[in-house]
Amino acid sequence: MQGRKQGGGQMRKELLLVASLGTLAATAPATVQPLNARTGLWQISLMVTWAGLPPQLQALMANQPTHNYQSCVTTADLSSNPWANGARDHCSWTVVRSSSTDMEIQGASCDMGASFGLSATAHGTIHLSDPEEGTGSFDIMMTGNGQEISGHASYTGKWLAARCPAE
Repeated sequence: MQGRKQGGGQMRKELLLVASLGTLAATAPATVQPLNARTGLWQISLMVTWAGLPPQLQALMANQPTHNYQSCVTTADLSSNPWANGARDHCSWTVVRSSSTDMEIQGASCDMGASFGLSATAHGTIHLSDPEEGTGSFDIMMTGNGQEISGHASYTGKWLAARCPAE
């Protein structure tokens, strides 16, 4: 009996320690600082290269031309992924760390490859050379159906106007 009591006490101490650490993590200061970029309409150019494409995707995804799109960047976007609007990846973005000029982000549950039974994730950075220009790069991983496809995306972004066209 004595051994059981000690074991239970030890488990309670461990649970208390885990709960305390969780509380400390929840109250730790956030490392996310919004990017110092102009809000409004941005022109984004995206180039992606792929490795490990199966034959059925080779014709669809290899040697794609640069994808140009416009992104309407809001103040809220400066604490997330400001260039996500219009990118067609539809990822759920999480900021890992951020300063006024640099942001590291992760994307999960991305739509890329979903129609082929693949799930996709992304991890990358955005760097602003000034509030009206920036670059970014992301590594993409798509998996499913026993396949693993990797991609690398390079972005450039340029601010165009303070207002976005009406949608």
